[in-house]
Amino acid sequence: MTNPIKYVSRYSNNKEVSAAQYITEIICEQKAKIDKVDLYYRFWTSKKWSLFYRNQIGTAHKLLKKYSAKAIINALLSPSGRNIFSLRAPHLPAMIEQQEEVIAQENQLFTKNIERKTEIIFGNKKPPTKNIISRLEDIDNDA
Repeated sequence: MTNPIKYVSRYSNNKEVSAAQYITEIICEQKAKIDKVDLYYRFWTSKKWSLFYRNQIGTAHKLLKKYSAKAIINALLSPSGRNIFSLRAPHLPAMIEQQEEVIAQENQLFTKNIERKTEIIFGNKKPPTKNIISRLEDIDNDA
């Protein structure tokens, strides 16, 4: 699924980034937390993070072809998803699918069935009143 929504990066002076970049930043944050290191401005350009970032962003693009960005982000930010530090985790797709179902249910709550009329009548429903000329025409037609 493609997603035109842009996300704000925490690591490049609040510039807008794609969904794949944002998802990769989340994974890098979680890995940094496990490794007990801090992430810094444009961390992906450093030797330490470059390879990991490139591997994860490729996987993020593959996941975005199957799932919505919102579902992936929700899965990663869920309590059980906070322990994931790779987008290749075997249990991640199941978590994302669960989030897709939650999002679908939320969307169903917002839908409203509207009863539409098949025949629309504009104007008055009363027949037009007869004026003097139409009365004279009726008299001529009857005679």
